[in-house]
Amino acid sequence: MKRSVFYFDDDATLLDIFQEMFRDEYDIRTTTKLVVARRVLSECAPDIIISDQSMPEISGSEFLREASEKCPYSFRIMLTGYAVVGDVFGEVTNGLINIFIPKPWEETQMRQALERGGAAVDSRNMSRPE
Repeated sequence: MKRSVFYFDDDATLLDIFQEMFRDEYDIRTTTKLVVARRVLSECAPDIIISDQSMPEISGSEFLREASEKCPYSFRIMLTGYAVVGDVFGEVTNGLINIFIPKPWEETQMRQALERGGAAVDSRNMSRPE
């Protein structure tokens, strides 16, 4: 069974590239719209959630905070091209964000993050209360 990945970014081209690179390995859903992103969180609880920090309607850190509440066992990845690490340091240290990746991301870097996320999800699922 493929792991589920949800990628929220306002750059549709990056979403298409991601889909092309990883669709054979993961069950991928993407969107550029906040309303759709919130629906995905409420419907499917993805294993891995990726969000750009700089979004028109909500910051990525705010979105990943919502994701951590609705999908507490998910692995959350923050992408950004400009944010200072200090801006999201609290979210990283308190576990809302598991990995921080600068944009533009490279395939190798993203692949490693997804593999790390899969291992973390496996570990979290083993410790989930029944």
